[in-house]
Amino acid sequence: MSRRLFLDVGANNGQTLAAVLDPALAFDAIVCFEPVKICRERLAKLADGRVKVEPFGLWNRDCEEMLFNPDTKGGSLWRKDNATDKGIELCQFRKASDWFAKNVTYADTVFLKLNCEGAECDILDDLLDSCEFEKVSFAMIDFDVRKIRSQKHREAELRQRLAHIPFPRVAFSRDVMVGETHNARIRHWLDLVEQKVIAT
Repeated sequence: MSRRLFLDVGANNGQTLAAVLDPALAFDAIVCFEPVKICRERLAKLADGRVKVEPFGLWNRDCEEMLFNPDTKGGSLWRKDNATDKGIELCQFRKASDWFAKNVTYADTVFLKLNCEGAECDILDDLLDSCEFEKVSFAMIDFDVRKIRSQKHREAELRQRLAHIPFPRVAFSRDVMVGETHNARIRHWLDLVEQKVIAT
């Protein structure tokens, strides 16, 4: 059975979840990937019956790793340039392609939001190398590698890998996240996708 599925990679405290819970968006299932315990507790308070909160982040391997600044919007596997240390937390991560292989079908309409503070390029490489990215109908990517000196070059590499995939299947946050609030920015991306789909 096909589903309209939203995958929130880097769900944090539910900023995106709050937007996509709107019944008008008609998501059959919403999966929030969040490795930080306190953030998962906040997500659970927002969730309805369609929502599954996975207690791990997606990455390109199965592992436990320390996450810097866990209870912030910028919690990351890397120390960011000029960031102030606000603690660490040992977190669980799962290989993205393995999760996709087990949980997503080609019949699903999959909306993928990647805002994971530097892990986005590793996740994309893994999904592309494994061909699991073929299951993604629409992706919105926030290149947080810009904030990490050792990872900055990855943005250009991934843009090159994705250059043959046009909008609306691939979108970048700086192009589509327009609005005064996070809710409005997410809705703007989703509205642009729907308008493009209808037009074609």
